[in-house]
Amino acid sequence: MIVIGVLLAVGLGTSAAIWGPGFFARAQPAQGTTAANTTNQANSSTKSKPAGFSEFRSEQAGFELAYPSTWTKLSPKDPQVLLLLSQGTQDSFLVRASELQEPVGPQQLPAARQMTDKIVTSNKSVQLVTDPKQIELGGFPGFFYFYSFKDPATGQEGAHSHFFLFNGKTMISMVFQTLPKERFSESAKTFDQIVGSFHALKK
Repeated sequence: MIVIGVLLAVGLGTSAAIWGPGFFARAQPAQGTTAANTTNQANSSTKSKPAGFSEFRSEQAGFELAYPSTWTKLSPKDPQVLLLLSQGTQDSFLVRASELQEPVGPQQLPAARQMTDKIVTSNKSVQLVTDPKQIELGGFPGFFYFYSFKDPATGQEGAHSHFFLFNGKTMISMVFQTLPKERFSESAKTFDQIVGSFHALKK
């Protein structure tokens, strides 16, 4: 499992327009959340979730995870965004599912890497903090990126830890954001807990 906190030793700096200018202004708070069990480790069959966490499950994308119950759940207009959460204006978490033309497995990862590189660097303010890493998380192959970006709304530098995971023809993007980037070390433990809860649904 990728542990976000460990990556802080390498350095900090992050973000692309994953949300886009004004995204949070357009999103509206959702009514309520659902709680259930989730795994604490990516490939564990023992289900549990951290205290004070709620579960999110997507049958469509084939995964579930847990997130802090105190975070605000928003309702974005973009139908590809499955989950959007925020803790004030400083911490946020987005999960997006996109359908690809062809399925991606371990053999297709080199070609998929070209696509994910383009997505991340489409924002010219992005500066990679570490080299992208090929990973497996919750039973899915994919990539992890850690980078800084400039927020167009505030002019602040923020940080993103960004996961691309592949479930057949579905690409799952998970983005953790902090503004300003110096706050990332405070938020890393919570981000790690969310990542640790992520796993594929049993087929």
